[in-house]
Amino acid sequence: MRTLRETGPEAIRSSPPGSRRSQRYQRNYRRYGTHELLIGLIPSASAVLDVGCASGYLGSALAKRGCRVWGVDVDVAALERLPSCYEDASLVDLDEFTVLPWPEQLFDVVLAADVLEHVRDPKRALRILTRYVAPGGRVIISLPNVAHASVRFPLLFGRFTYRDTGILDATHFHLYTFATARTLVESCGLRIDDTRGASDHFGAWLGGRSPVGRLGRGLLAYNIVVTARPSEGTSRESPA
Repeated sequence: MRTLRETGPEAIRSSPPGSRRSQRYQRNYRRYGTHELLIGLIPSASAVLDVGCASGYLGSALAKRGCRVWGVDVDVAALERLPSCYEDASLVDLDEFTVLPWPEQLFDVVLAADVLEHVRDPKRALRILTRYVAPGGRVIISLPNVAHASVRFPLLFGRFTYRDTGILDATHFHLYTFATARTLVESCGLRIDDTRGASDHFGAWLGGRSPVGRLGRGLLAYNIVVTARPSEGTSRESPA
């Protein structure tokens, strides 16, 4: 039976009022949107760690495909309402944790969907999470693309306005382009297998491997989706 775990009092302190991800973020059902792309990248029957699981909208979809899903989030209220399809759930602050509550559990997929940009030190968090990837497993990450047209064009006129959600979400500590997303992933001892652009309207075009699609994704991709694997020799020892 799924239980709610805590990693320590710091996790509760880091869940500020008014920032409930379970209320602000919901599943996007658009065929070529980020969520459908992420779900499609995960093999059925995988053991998945849903990092920043919020209300469990991705985990629920994966469970229907036969996956076993574990979740971590910093939002207490979200975890208390997490659907029963999750094997287990834990209150984890990605800026404070050093280990996960399941020290012996390895995952076929560690999924970090639009969460690392909310972390003060995403490189540290990603390095720790990578230690829980099973042999032959992968890390799948999505990050908002700050070079998207919706940000570029207003910037020409001096407008760069943070909002409640979206690419310029006011709770984002970091902004990413395709180049800086790649740098983040590779700096954590991960070897990139694939990089894609996700877009509700242009996803079908951006999903191809044509030179035109690759050139256009920097402007038209709303999210950057990276699939990577731990490089040989990546350590699973606890950080100092």
